[in-house]
Amino acid sequence: MRLFTILYSVALLVSTLQADILDEIAAADRKADAAVAAIATSKELSEKQADWRKAWVDGLGGLPERTPLNAKEGPVVKCEGFTFRNVLFESQPGVYVVGHLALPDSPDIKSPYPAVLMPMGHSDNGILASRYAAHLAMMARAGFAAFSWDPIAQGERRQAPAKFDASFSQCASEHARLGARGWLVGWNFARFRIWDGIRAADYLLSRKEVDATRVGVCGTSGGGTMSAYLQALDDRITVGFPNCYISSFREVFAERGCHDSEQFFWNQLNLGVNHAAILAMGYPRVALATGSRWKDYFPHAGAVDTFAVYSNLVTRLSAAARPESAPYRPLAYIPWHFHCDGPHGLSLPTRAAQCDWMRFNLRGGAAPKPLADYWAMSTGNHAGTNDPCAFVALPFPTNAAFFTATHQVRDLKGFRSVYDILADRARKLAAVRKPKSRVQLREIVRRRANIRPLKELCGAQGLSALPVLEPFDHPNFDWWYLKGPWGYKRENEAGMLATLGRTVIGREAERIIVDAAKSDKPIALRASGADCIAAAHAYAAEPQLFSSLQLVNPPPSWTAMVTNPDPTDDSQAVAVWGALEEYDWTDLVKE
Repeated sequence: MRLFTILYSVALLVSTLQADILDEIAAADRKADAAVAAIATSKELSEKQADWRKAWVDGLGGLPERTPLNAKEGPVVKCEGFTFRNVLFESQPGVYVVGHLALPDSPDIKSPYPAVLMPMGHSDNGILASRYAAHLAMMARAGFAAFSWDPIAQGERRQAPAKFDASFSQCASEHARLGARGWLVGWNFARFRIWDGIRAADYLLSRKEVDATRVGVCGTSGGGTMSAYLQALDDRITVGFPNCYISSFREVFAERGCHDSEQFFWNQLNLGVNHAAILAMGYPRVALATGSRWKDYFPHAGAVDTFAVYSNLVTRLSAAARPESAPYRPLAYIPWHFHCDGPHGLSLPTRAAQCDWMRFNLRGGAAPKPLADYWAMSTGNHAGTNDPCAFVALPFPTNAAFFTATHQVRDLKGFRSVYDILADRARKLAAVRKPKSRVQLREIVRRRANIRPLKELCGAQGLSALPVLEPFDHPNFDWWYLKGPWGYKRENEAGMLATLGRTVIGREAERIIVDAAKSDKPIALRASGADCIAAAHAYAAEPQLFSSLQLVNPPPSWTAMVTNPDPTDDSQAVAVWGALEEYDWTDLVKE
């Protein structure tokens, strides 16, 4: 009886990612582009928008329900040309969000003011990053009610207990861990980020100083991501200006691999939800900006391609879609591809362009300048930052940036972390799950982990015709934030496969199944460590191929992973999207 052993070292790990996976992603991405390009009428677009939004929100795991904001406001601080105050609200019960409100302070600017939502990008210290503080002040001085808020894991919103702070190299490390845990319960991390933004809009638009009919959103990088999402999902927004996010999956993955865990979704390319679709979901209220022509995490070439798809759509539909009563001059009906010299980030030209864009659309100001005039603001420092506000003094006192006495909302009474919410969800799923038969588990693991039946794996020519899976070792694909049991590249592989509705666990299980099927009789299957999860899936999917299953030092259950207070060992590569709705991996080895 042959013994099949799955024991690898990281150095010798053979990836399950086929050599042509990037070509497959590119093909799916272009197919999604083509679906946008094929839209010929406003009616077709409305139908597609509804389909995209449903697929996307389903892919998030749905959105929470609206609950009382319970907003509390800090003292007003008078600054040069604006007033500043902090706000604390609850986007969900116990999920405390610290917001930063800047209002014009000039006798020439009267309320109600148009509103600009300004989601921040990645900065460990939130609004204390001077680029975001300076931008908030610029918008307020230009006549807007400007509102930023600390994203999860940033500023005053660390989520894990303080004893684990040292394990996070930056805020995105915590995003990745929360993303990996959410994956198992069928919730994308973006679910929480988007909901914070929608509730931030609820708060801002409830203020008497704000004109809720004139609402813009602009942000950069992680804030550009949220700007793109909010303009796509919240119809209250009049005009959007996402910066340093829109590109194409084919360019992003080929150059950089995956980014933050809220920036990709389960099966999204098969559902047609790519960057062009995200822009089209918000038509006609979006402008496109890419912050860098030469060095960006979201490549310029992809932005050019996506903008061409969107711009052509607008050209076809804008005349029919333009409302007769549109306020001011809705330049957003004419998409504008702003771009400047790099690097990635919120440069002075970008800040000025966003401000001028909002003034024109929301306040009836002069048209934005020609692009060359904004380029002239660049310092031309291609070796570092072209942002002269990167290290300037804050436009408000440092102590005014904090709402809490300890500078962390986790110290407030009633605080609930995203870890707590995910753990509660995992426990609830475990409590209501019913035992499954071996036949039921076979169907479930095939569907959830995307494990093809043996006949499909063999194909018409049998097992001997199966291609050899090549090592996956692209030097640019180190995931910045999660290491997992198999290393950064495998975590990155998991993210890319996810956009096609596939899993590392499923691909490894398929490899085990193929090897086992080459034997003329059932084999003994033995696995160690994290490899036990894939082995259990192979055993459940094709039990007739195996005489026994032995697991050596297996990892804890998925439920234990999601409920473990220590997030340092979290991994997306060992996760299966939404699996805990139907099974835990340890259920697969119970007799």
